[in-house]
Amino acid sequence: MKIIAELGINHRGSSDVAEQLIDIAAEAGAWAAKFQYRAKEGFYQATTEIGDEILSREIDDCYIAPETVLQLAGRIRDKGMAAGISFFKFEDAADFGDRIQDFDFFKVPSAELLNEELIFAMAGLGKPLILSTGGHGEDDIFRALEATSSIPDITYLHCISNYPVLLGNQQMRFIQTLREKTDAPVGYSTHDQDWEVCLIAAANGATVFERHLTMDKHGRGIDDSSSSDPEEFRRMCKLLNAYETVQGAGRREINQGERINMQNLGSSLYASRDIAPGEALTAANTVVKAPRKGLTWADVKRRGEAKVKRAVPAGTAIAELHFTEAKAPLEQALVDFCDDKQLSIPLRLHDAKVLQTRFPIRNNELHLSYEEVGAFGSGMAENLARLDLTRHYSIHIPDYIDSKTLIDPLAGDERTRDGSRQIITTCVDLALELERTTGAAVPIVGSFSRLLPEGKKLTYQRLQECLGEIGRKRGAPIYPQWLPRIAWYFGGADVLDMFCGEDDIDIVVEIGMELCLDLSHLILSANYSKADWRSWCERLMPLARHIHIADAVGIDGEGIEFGQGDLGDPAAYLDGPQRKVLEVWQGHLSEGDGFDNAIRQLGSLNN
Repeated sequence: MKIIAELGINHRGSSDVAEQLIDIAAEAGAWAAKFQYRAKEGFYQATTEIGDEILSREIDDCYIAPETVLQLAGRIRDKGMAAGISFFKFEDAADFGDRIQDFDFFKVPSAELLNEELIFAMAGLGKPLILSTGGHGEDDIFRALEATSSIPDITYLHCISNYPVLLGNQQMRFIQTLREKTDAPVGYSTHDQDWEVCLIAAANGATVFERHLTMDKHGRGIDDSSSSDPEEFRRMCKLLNAYETVQGAGRREINQGERINMQNLGSSLYASRDIAPGEALTAANTVVKAPRKGLTWADVKRRGEAKVKRAVPAGTAIAELHFTEAKAPLEQALVDFCDDKQLSIPLRLHDAKVLQTRFPIRNNELHLSYEEVGAFGSGMAENLARLDLTRHYSIHIPDYIDSKTLIDPLAGDERTRDGSRQIITTCVDLALELERTTGAAVPIVGSFSRLLPEGKKLTYQRLQECLGEIGRKRGAPIYPQWLPRIAWYFGGADVLDMFCGEDDIDIVVEIGMELCLDLSHLILSANYSKADWRSWCERLMPLARHIHIADAVGIDGEGIEFGQGDLGDPAAYLDGPQRKVLEVWQGHLSEGDGFDNAIRQLGSLNN
């Protein structure tokens, strides 16, 4: 989608106001900003009619000289947008001399749709041309399309020349008619009272949108009422720029948040008592409960076999693994490979014994829930006894401090701030105890995503001070994790604005903040920004003290199988002094089959 911020005469003749409008358009995500130009003298021959008198006076009062327009056009380009301009007479273009070529595109307004002399003169400047069709009937519009069909790089805009256009007068299906008549792009020049109708234009195939931008839509200027104020314009850009993503590709794919919700909200079979090998599952020895950690009755029926091959302790979710023989531990050659490369897998307290039995590798990362952190706080020794203390550990701080609150040690709310710091402090206590017991350093990783109202740089500085005070001064450094732009929190998607953008890279590099670099998150955040994740990686890797390795695709496809996403050859990230955690999505299921597959892939790639 190409969104053009039409500045028109809403700058009121002030270059300062024009600069503000340009900055707003760029921040909102507009593709271009555009001026209208009429020569200072002589545009109106007669002003005897009331409408002519009003318009003539407005145009004179809002005049900006060519040299100032050219300076403003430079500002538009500096902000990453295309700079455009409309002319009503070709003679007026001469006011810009040779610098007319400074503009990236030109537009012929609706009132001059049939002015072929102007149209072909503008086309002769060799830049893209936009032609608006407002105020004309079908015959004239089709005649204009035919007359201009030979012009390369032309775009036609459907338009209703009312100011503003009231709801119901849009005739939006005419966009489809235009698309049938031309192979050129078709768009919509909107003067609507309700900007939201642009979404209907998009649904009818419009790909270029022109919308007047004003500082005050209730102002006294004649274009203000058919314009968008900054907040409206931002919302319009946000939705139109996301249009193709919202539409999708026509397939129905399950996103990660849905998978989490289906697990949390769904139910599965649990053993209501101990079930012996060879015993069939029945209503007498199972119960259906949430969450969905195992198979449903439908899954069991599809298998065609209800007899388990392994013992199922009471209270255990019935899983696919119970229908298979016990899985052998990872081969020694792969164990050696993992230890040589400092590869680690994530553990939870409840699956630590099973995963540590199948994967006798040196390094493990404890992914703790807030309840597990609380358990360590009240009973350190008894919970440490659940772990193999011959291993080396890192700790992932929980994302939440309770079922409704994300961790935020800088929060203005005292309960959130104190609760967060208590969680982090307990993780530091655990890290120091593990280091004392195992003899190895215990890196601590956390996700911190809440910005202070004072802005980004101050947030990063205060976070660095806070984590240094709680962790580093006690000998346990805490590394903030690089994050995706879209995070799955509380069963839905949250768009983050910390540790996920190029501006964040600038800040962490400047202040020297050491990080956990999650490659999957890095890919997702760079894809969201339409940036090259590898260039981001080059800037961040010198600060990476801990690495999470996983593949990713798109803006929310996290932790997928190696080779299915944008990571490329993961072997390139296996060397280096950091521990590397395999962040495979649900890799712990079926006694760690996902981790097993990932280790085998990496091992084969490394040979």
